Amino acid sequence: MMNNMSNFMPLVQELQEQLKSMTVKVSAGEGSVELVMNGNQEVVQLYFKPALLQDPAQLAQLTANAFNEGMRESKKMVREQLSKITGGLAIPTVPGLI
Repeated sequence: MMNNMSNFMPLVQELQEQLKSMTVKVSAGEGSVELVMNGNQEVVQLYFKPALLQDPAQLAQLTANAFNEGMRESKKMVREQLSKITGGLAIPTVPGLI
């Protein structure tokens, strides 16, 4: 088992690097807020309709909604990529990935 882990860790490290450039795009409020997040769960881009500046509470809520959806989608993407390198083996969490 330990030998398999030593073979697995370089693949995980490579995946961590790849995830920096892999992104998901989500929106909230029928496109009023759009967010792009990478596979490391970092916000890469945020767009909102200027009219939302007139309603800061709605802007905050829609941004939070988009962020939460981005986190879900990004983690899903990571799990799918991780599944590819593990041959479909279900791994609950890998530190530094999800």
